[in-house]
Amino acid sequence: MNISSNVLHIEYFEGLLSADEHQRANRYHHQKDKQRFIIARATLRILLGRYLKADAKQIIFEVGHNKKPYVKENNNLHYNVSHSGNYILIALSNSELGVDVEQPDPDMNYEEIMHVSYSKPEANHVKASADPLQVFYTLWTRKESLLKATGKGIDDALKFIPSIDDAHATMYNTIGSEKDWIVQSFQINSNHIGSIASQYLENTFWKFKLQQ
Repeated sequence: MNISSNVLHIEYFEGLLSADEHQRANRYHHQKDKQRFIIARATLRILLGRYLKADAKQIIFEVGHNKKPYVKENNNLHYNVSHSGNYILIALSNSELGVDVEQPDPDMNYEEIMHVSYSKPEANHVKASADPLQVFYTLWTRKESLLKATGKGIDDALKFIPSIDDAHATMYNTIGSEKDWIVQSFQINSNHIGSIASQYLENTFWKFKLQQ
């Protein structure tokens, strides 16, 4: 979702929020951050309302395992939200999932952090690519979307989470899950890259698969 194209409807979006969400919105010091939160939260309510055939304003959120939020009295609909630059990415599924969107920063010295967050093969893969910055961010969105799906969160294990195209096996402690996952990447537009991680429901030996 494009944020700037929806700012004109901000009053409508505000009308869908709960009292707690209004308080959270007002904690933002910058207007653009406040608007982003309002638009993202209201849009999430609209989408959930359509799937659940419920009033968007009446949806109640609670926090569950690994501090992951969910819709009260509904365990069959999962969602995840990410934002970067002028875009908000929202995904819904009947199983656990995670999404991440990034706007590549051409001024970022990504080589300085690759030794912390990427394995040696991943770092070599980035350096050898035709567009290192693009590939760096693609791999980053894959790692983060998977960690968001499992609820583990970003930590020191980031470099041990495979992100190059292939099928991989990994340990439970690495991603915080014994389930099988598939991670897919996509280009939102020329300035934004996204990835989504969801449960891989087929019977497979591999822990998760990566593809674009």
